[in-house]
Amino acid sequence: MDNPTSSPKVQFIKILYLYVVSLVGLLMVVFSTADLLNIVLRTYVFTKADQNYYNYPEPACPTSPGAKDAPSCLSKEERKKIDADNRTAERQRDLVRNISFITVGVPLFLYHWRVARRKE
Repeated sequence: MDNPTSSPKVQFIKILYLYVVSLVGLLMVVFSTADLLNIVLRTYVFTKADQNYYNYPEPACPTSPGAKDAPSCLSKEERKKIDADNRTAERQRDLVRNISFITVGVPLFLYHWRVARRKE
């Protein structure tokens, strides 16, 4: 009686799975590395690429009591500081995501690639 796990169709599916998962791991590493490079270049080399150059009109400050704390009543300097803080937070979120993808993608790729090459 033949072993069903040794049929050519099953072997092809196993190898295909290993190569597809290897490709996914490799793509995770490649795109995350490219995004990390993008963040580094925007932060240290092309610093103006990360700035907001749109000049929106000044919003009207509401006249109701207690509305002085509304975001539309912030001074230009306060808004610039908030924008800078938001950019920093966004960069940090991007860095965490990219480092996580690389941390998962490298072992995923290496393990599945090694097993796929061993099967051939």
